[in-house]
Amino acid sequence: MKRFLMLVGVAAVAAAMYVAASPASQQSRFATEKQFLALQKKVATLNKNLKNTTGVANAALGIIADCYFTVGASTANANGLGVSQFGNASSGFLFGTTAATALPRTALDVSTSSPTYYLQEVTPACVAGNLLKHRAVRSDLSRLQHWAQRTH
Repeated sequence: MKRFLMLVGVAAVAAAMYVAASPASQQSRFATEKQFLALQKKVATLNKNLKNTTGVANAALGIIADCYFTVGASTANANGLGVSQFGNASSGFLFGTTAATALPRTALDVSTSSPTYYLQEVTPACVAGNLLKHRAVRSDLSRLQHWAQRTH
C-alpha cells in the first residue's frame, strides 16, 4: 500500500510540474500604462493619416471620373481620341517659316476608323471651368498637384 501511495504521490508531483511548465498554463500579462498610452498615440496617428489619405484618394477619384471618363447609365468609358502618325523625315507635312525653309515632318491626325494611337481626352468643363483647381481647394487638399497648370 505504501508503494502504491508513493507511486500516486510521484505521479501527482510529475503532473503538477508538467502543468506548471507548459506554455498554456502561464497567464498573459496586460500592457503597462505607458505601453498602452504609446499604443493609443500610434493608433490616433494612424487614424489621422488614414483620414487624410482617404480624402486625397477620393478627390483624385473624383477628378479622374469627372475629367477623363464619360459615364453612362451602366458604363464608364475612358475618353480617348484616336490618332495616327503620317509622314516621315523625307515625305510628310511641310513645316517652316517660309516655303523655302520648310522641311517635311511627321504629324498626328485624328483617325476614327483604325487609329494607331490614342490620346487622353479631357472633358472641356475641367479645362474651361478650371475644375481641377476648384475641386482641390474645396476638399482642402493643397498637396494635390496639378501638373498641367503653368506657374509662369
